[in-house]
Amino acid sequence: MARTKTPGLVKRGGTIWHYDVLVDGVRYQGSTRTSDLKTATLFVNQLRLDIARGKLALKDTRKTLTLEEVHQEFLASKTPSVSPLYLASLSAHWRIWLEPRLGKTRIDKIDDSQVDQLRNALLGAGRSQVFTNNVLVTLRTLLNFAVKRGRLRKALKVDLLRVQRKPRPTVPASRVSEFLAAIDRSTHNPQVRVMVRVMLGLGCRSSEVAGMRWEWLDLEQRTYTVGRAKGKEARVLPIPSWLWTALQAMPKGTLSEWVFPTSEGKPHCPGFLRKPLMAAAKELGMGHLTPHRLRASFASLHAASGTPLSELQTMMGHKDFKTLWGYIEQTLDARRDAQEGLGRYLGLSTAPPGTPTAAV
Repeated sequence: MARTKTPGLVKRGGTIWHYDVLVDGVRYQGSTRTSDLKTATLFVNQLRLDIARGKLALKDTRKTLTLEEVHQEFLASKTPSVSPLYLASLSAHWRIWLEPRLGKTRIDKIDDSQVDQLRNALLGAGRSQVFTNNVLVTLRTLLNFAVKRGRLRKALKVDLLRVQRKPRPTVPASRVSEFLAAIDRSTHNPQVRVMVRVMLGLGCRSSEVAGMRWEWLDLEQRTYTVGRAKGKEARVLPIPSWLWTALQAMPKGTLSEWVFPTSEGKPHCPGFLRKPLMAAAKELGMGHLTPHRLRASFASLHAASGTPLSELQTMMGHKDFKTLWGYIEQTLDARRDAQEGLGRYLGLSTAPPGTPTAAV
């Protein structure tokens, strides 16, 4: 059981800090709901003040913030450390939908009826259920942030709409070679050709590929260490032989620290691959195949080939299996192969193994 120099904080077999406070013979126990020691310390110190105020019948003089003030605190805290794309999306939700309706409202006064009005306004304006949920998630994020900062005792439960998941495009195993050939035809830039192969072969995010550094490439072990990842944890990825060959075929002689530098010697912008990728997908009739769908293709192909999910989770850099499941796409062919495999195991199927071939 881990303890800290701050009295009253303890870890009980996990990453979350729990409080265990004794005041005037009365014991108070519970979870701080945070793994950050600094935030947990603020929580337990505020708890002691609240207990003292309650016993002495003192009025809580802390100012209750409006949602707009919480939004400003959130930006000041998160801007240096989170993705610019995430901040742009959050700011758009705030500016168009949240600020006009709830910006001046005190966070402890936001209730279910106001959330219902916001949800209905989004749907009434013709926004999709997915977009509506994204705005509600932004609201939930701000309220949870207020709780972590001690500005709110308990966050309102913001319920999301239930959305039926639709199949999303990935690169099937049977069309990988065809897809890579289409990429080569869609661009004359050798960097684009290799970057697409890296995304498909290593499952990296587009920002991770754009930020690849030579110093993170181990030529002896044939591995690449993602040094700056979304989850803030480096992960070591073995490079398959076919991708290693593609990396070796890249033009040599650059003195840049980046594997894929621009003409100015800087990393490419996040949307650099979108245009050639969409052109290749359109040629092959693969639908709206975005750069991030290559990451889903990597996960789906590995799952179909039998890679243990624990290993796949490590390669993808996901801390939760639920996140990994969101990337794995299943198809009718994959389910048909599973059914035929069970039939062969039971001695009831006459179909030879491998027929039909599963496309992920």
